[in-house]
Amino acid sequence: MDRHNNESCEKANLKKALLWLIVVDYFLLATFLFQLTHLTINSGTSISLLLVLYNVILTGLCFLQTTKYETYIIYPTITATLLSFIYFLYFFFLI
Repeated sequence: MDRHNNESCEKANLKKALLWLIVVDYFLLATFLFQLTHLTINSGTSISLLLVLYNVILTGLCFLQTTKYETYIIYPTITATLLSFIYFLYFFFLI
């Protein structure tokens, strides 16, 4: 019984960490958006590529960690991935 309780506690901690990674992701996206006009082409391209990579990895983690009853976690990460890709396209093609 103690092992089952320990496993559920670990899953809850992983879920909390995943939710905090999603919050950090939106903070990073907002910071990048506000600094977009001040970045050089090299730094902006590298930062936006890193954000896209971070979001793709985060989306993969969400698909691995969620069950079919917890799909509400996946939608913010997919939205953030699309936003980071749009920011990348905006920076790369319009600036």
